[in-house]
Amino acid sequence: MAYSSETSREVQQRADALAQRLTESDTPLDELDALLNAIRALGARFEFDRQGRPGAIAAVRHALPSIERDLFDAVVEDHQCEVAALVEAVWQLAAAMTRGRE
Repeated sequence: MAYSSETSREVQQRADALAQRLTESDTPLDELDALLNAIRALGARFEFDRQGRPGAIAAVRHALPSIERDLFDAVVEDHQCEVAALVEAVWQLAAAMTRGRE
């Protein structure tokens, strides 16, 4: 899939800013959030609704029979753990790449 050069350039700039901040800060979350927002602009495949998600999860959970809620909660928690692991992996990869430049 081809992305506009302007959007791709912003993603590259945000990734570079994140990599640079890794040497300056223990938690460059602002840059990571900016990079994620730039990636969201690449297309529908990357769009997500972080603010609306808790309400949607609560609505689905409420609609389920009580016996299925525990299973639903376990699936949601498992997904949250996977996303957290992916973010940590990206952090560690970027840190490794930054160390390689020194």
